[in-house]
Amino acid sequence: MAMRNTETRWGWPSKLLHWLTAILILIQIPLGYYAEELKLSPLKLDLFVWHKSIGILILLLAIERLLWRMIGTIPKALDTSVLQRRLAQLAHATLYGLMIALPISGWITTSAANIPTKLFWLIELPAITGPDEALKSMAAEVHEICVTLLIIILVVHIGAALRHHFILRDSILKRMWF
Repeated sequence: MAMRNTETRWGWPSKLLHWLTAILILIQIPLGYYAEELKLSPLKLDLFVWHKSIGILILLLAIERLLWRMIGTIPKALDTSVLQRRLAQLAHATLYGLMIALPISGWITTSAANIPTKLFWLIELPAITGPDEALKSMAAEVHEICVTLLIIILVVHIGAALRHHFILRDSILKRMWF
């Protein structure tokens, strides 16, 4: 398996980063909803440590993915309509934006609520704002809107990949699979 991306395939680092991020996001969404619904308890606090830790991992992976894309080749788009290519570009840009906005909005929410953010109970991240109830509410609302948008974009992204694979029978999904 090639390390570098080519004009026709993604290299193994791109694939690894893609699928690792995908798995973490698919864990993160239900984890956040479940933790939010719980009454204050040690379990809820532990689940939020996991949620915050996974969120920061997703942020770091998104940054790594963007850097890897900037220094490498990006496979050429398949022969599809200009509209499909533009929609795919918009969806990917939105996914990257959300992978950055969600952890940051969560971190702002936690910081503004004066709650420490610890990565896996080991590393305490600095607060990125002081206590501020109005900012906490606004950041939490942004976080919720971004989660909803992420779910919508993921459904479209996954649906498009499956459509390309099973209906159009092209190589879109194969290019990103191992």
